[in-house]
Amino acid sequence: MKAMILAAGFGTRMGPITKLVPKPLIKINDKTLLEENIEKLASIGVKEIIINVSWLADKIIKRVGDGKSFGIKILWSKEDQPLDTGGGIYNVLPLLGEEPFFVANADVWVHTDAYKGLLDYYQSDMKGLLLLVKNPQHNKDGDFSLNDGLVGFGPSKLTFSGLSILSKSLFEHHNSSVAKFSLKNIFDFWINEKKLSGLLYHGYWNDVGTPDRREMLEEYLNSRSRSPT
Repeated sequence: MKAMILAAGFGTRMGPITKLVPKPLIKINDKTLLEENIEKLASIGVKEIIINVSWLADKIIKRVGDGKSFGIKILWSKEDQPLDTGGGIYNVLPLLGEEPFFVANADVWVHTDAYKGLLDYYQSDMKGLLLLVKNPQHNKDGDFSLNDGLVGFGPSKLTFSGLSILSKSLFEHHNSSVAKFSLKNIFDFWINEKKLSGLLYHGYWNDVGTPDRREMLEEYLNSRSRSPT
């Protein structure tokens, strides 16, 4: 299975730090968010990752390289202007091939068991499988509901984690003349068709989008390192 990591955002919510350091290269303790995602995908058998970049793209490419240090192959998709989450994936669909592929937001931190859980739960007839989590403080209203394994718009909503397994066919109805669009547009279409699947994850998850959330993650990891085994 191949994977795509979405790393083309500006990271403006992180404040002044992202004027010089792209958000995917922000370190949590001694490792960057992007490297965390790459290593976890590699650990479950992913051999090739496409990463889209835009803001401070060359810094990201120089840091990560061609993937040899991770034991995988990395390809880069440079966007002069960010194409948003949907557009970034659609732009490289030929590179992702015909088989289903992982998609991960570069700024999301989650344990490796979340990746394994998605892979174990995914079935070949699924258009897509989203990893959902309980609503954090910064997204109290949630994104989607989950009923009998299907993602919906019901009242009891959960938050999309930023991690998923998608199929190429998920994009089959997209207007190819539209280059920039949100992945949510694609999700909404298949939710209405009752063909988008979801999996609830109960472990620790952090969307490292602000300095406060970065601090929360570091505190969590430090507390784990201090805990007796």
